[in-house]
Amino acid sequence: MTNPFSERGRITDPGKFVGRWRELGAACEQLERRRPLLLYGPSGSGRSSLLTHLAQAAGAVLEIPNLNAFYLDLALLPDAATTYGLIVRALGGTEPTIAALERRLAAHGRPVLICLDGVEAAIAAGWGEELLERLARLARRSAPGYHGVAGPTGQSMAYDLMVVGAVRGAPPALSEPFATVRLGPLSFAEARLLLDSYLAEGEPLFSADEVRELMALSAGQPAFLQRAAYHLYETRRRPTYRWRKAYRAELRANPPVENPLPPAIFEAEDDEEEEGDTEHPELPSTDPPPRPRRRRASIPPGDDLRPLLAAVGPLLAGLAGMQASNSWPVGVAIGAAGYLSVIIWNWRRGEE
Repeated sequence: MTNPFSERGRITDPGKFVGRWRELGAACEQLERRRPLLLYGPSGSGRSSLLTHLAQAAGAVLEIPNLNAFYLDLALLPDAATTYGLIVRALGGTEPTIAALERRLAAHGRPVLICLDGVEAAIAAGWGEELLERLARLARRSAPGYHGVAGPTGQSMAYDLMVVGAVRGAPPALSEPFATVRLGPLSFAEARLLLDSYLAEGEPLFSADEVRELMALSAGQPAFLQRAAYHLYETRRRPTYRWRKAYRAELRANPPVENPLPPAIFEAEDDEEEEGDTEHPELPSTDPPPRPRRRRASIPPGDDLRPLLAAVGPLLAGLAGMQASNSWPVGVAIGAAGYLSVIIWNWRRGEE
């Protein structure tokens, strides 16, 4: 049995991208108006997954069947010139400049969507802000009602450009206005749909209580929800797997940047976190052990005179004591002691 949550991270399979309907709708609304857009949120909020889904599905959602979408991770690129060059070459050009990009957009004749991931890395490197501002100016020129700009020889360069970036943390302060869409925690329904999309058809789904616990351990952030689900799923393969402990150990070993998770998730003690765990070791029973039963002596059939002896024995012993001592109080005491012994003996037999 393979754990379906083994491949964690950016969701590139459109069939596994579920939820985020509000954020997706808000993003498409801004793109439809050709407004530059930034998706932002904490670590694990699914910015890259939503950006990828926009690149894959914006043409259908915006009803632009000939849309040409590009996805670039700025964290993997060294500078703005390389970024321009990649887009220009994809559009049939060669020069890695913003002017060449504008000319290629006009000559391309198709709407273009540029999706930029890892914006915070480019900004930290010192070239991300200028890149965003220049692309934003190009995108605003393709807003509805715009009829092109004059090129070097006076020709009109009309094009259709949409720009969207994904940044971790708060959006940067830029000279060009960007619309923003914040990615917060998933709702319970979105989390359930996301988890169910990973499970094979006919496979048991996570229960409502399990989904709620996964939500609590991940703060509703998709990336951490996938991590927690991986460890919970392992209990289907290995019933003695301590999944809560393993999940917390993974978080401590690889703490998220700008951690969105509550501190209590990291501070739980091992004995507390294992409470109710399916792979809790078997504990010895707290019930007292049963008292050993003593075996009764075997009595031959027809030779059981004990009831008769118990009835008359103490009486005979008392009479014998009275005659020997010539004192009736002594006889009564001996007889009473005999009957008390019989009572104690019968009580102990009932205990067996």
